[in-house]
Amino acid sequence: MKKIILLLIDSLMPNILDDCLRHRTVPGLKFLMDRGKYWPNCVTVFPTMTASVDSSLLTGTYPDQHRIPGLIWYDPENEEIINYVNGWKCIRKLGLSNCAQHVLFNLNEKHLSTQVSTIFEELKQRGKTSASINAIVHRSVTRHAVRLPFLMNVSTGLRFRNRSISGPDIMTLGAMVDTKLNEELPGKLRGYTRRCGINDAYATYATQALIRSNQLPDFTLVYFPDNDHEVHKKNPAHAEDALIRVDWHIQQILNAFDSWEEAVNQCVFITTSDHGQTRIGNGEHYNIDLDHLLDTFSVLQLGDKVCSTHDLVVCNNERMAYLYPLRMDKCQAIIEQLASEPRIDLIAWKDKQQVTVRESGSGRTMHYQPGGVYTDNYGCSWTVTGEESVLDLKINAGHLQYGDYPDALARLYGALHSQDIPMIVITARPRYEFKSRYYPVHLDGGSHGSLHKYDSDIPLIITGAGHAIKEPPRLVDLKAYILELLDGS
Repeated sequence: MKKIILLLIDSLMPNILDDCLRHRTVPGLKFLMDRGKYWPNCVTVFPTMTASVDSSLLTGTYPDQHRIPGLIWYDPENEEIINYVNGWKCIRKLGLSNCAQHVLFNLNEKHLSTQVSTIFEELKQRGKTSASINAIVHRSVTRHAVRLPFLMNVSTGLRFRNRSISGPDIMTLGAMVDTKLNEELPGKLRGYTRRCGINDAYATYATQALIRSNQLPDFTLVYFPDNDHEVHKKNPAHAEDALIRVDWHIQQILNAFDSWEEAVNQCVFITTSDHGQTRIGNGEHYNIDLDHLLDTFSVLQLGDKVCSTHDLVVCNNERMAYLYPLRMDKCQAIIEQLASEPRIDLIAWKDKQQVTVRESGSGRTMHYQPGGVYTDNYGCSWTVTGEESVLDLKINAGHLQYGDYPDALARLYGALHSQDIPMIVITARPRYEFKSRYYPVHLDGGSHGSLHKYDSDIPLIITGAGHAIKEPPRLVDLKAYILELLDGS
């Protein structure tokens, strides 16, 4: 049985990949594509943020089941905004110790639902081995000792000494987890300027070490984050250089085998992304200032304590945001205020199983819920009433087709039902993103988070597999596909 290597490239986008292929600048990816099959229209999860997407990738479920709403969300039980590290201003406001607690421990050990299982857990039950190279979602049964770099250890008050986190048989999280691989990797790859080892070079060296030492497990997830950082700064129009650098790392992994042909003879390579990015305009007008828009309401600010005077909580996920009404008598007024802002694209909320979606400006509205007479491309059935054009849907003879918002019904439903409390979802129109105090913005750069196809369509390349994936492909279906490959079905 072939081993499987999943290469997860943050913010890899189909149009940039196509440009690089046309210019012949990514020979590694071109080789994998020539020896396999390529889909430019694989659909990711919503919100298009790494924490929720990776949770779906590894559990094969949407957020309504795995319960990770996004990168930023509100925990009503502890009355705090959960931030899995988005921007240094947020870290300074919340405290490094608080953020580290959430991203190192709570995400996997507490927040990720125990009602779903990760691919690492299921492989362990099947007697198969696995590895996670730098992925933030990694829950399994093996305990790995946390070993923070010295200054980070001191900055967190030695809070994480003698603690461990769960993961697969082999695991790295940069330099923050004790692993024998660290002994084999250059120290320069693990410094603070290299994000303590959460970088492409570290992931490449670790994967090469597993291959060359014949320790490659049955399944290996390799996370490449650098492309995302560069696209945020330079915007998707200038992302080709970043992808060329990613491809160089992929070439080094292929070079760890006797030949590239031998690599695909020994392993199935699955190459994909977590989300795309949208180019943000160059000018303050392209930032939708939620603090200003909602200044007639009392909004809980990051790091503050909830009190009886607060009307709502805003959790900004770049091109989408969750709003949590704390006073239900203000809910309709909040929606009307949001609808007055034409740069907002969609406003959605739930009433039990029904979801209402409203377009800002025009006020056009549609309603939908699972089950019904309309069937989409993925075999899901729905009841849809109102103006389906709000989500760019086309219905013909009982068949429902998606336009600018791929797999919109299931993805939006999953986000709104990720928590059992009242919540409103808003998304920004293309070229715009949301702005909130302390959160990063990306004027003239790239941003993501929304339901739109710019953020949602991702490439998928499968090389060396004898078993076909269900089409049209979705990231949420990859877990089941990988298990089928390893089970030999």
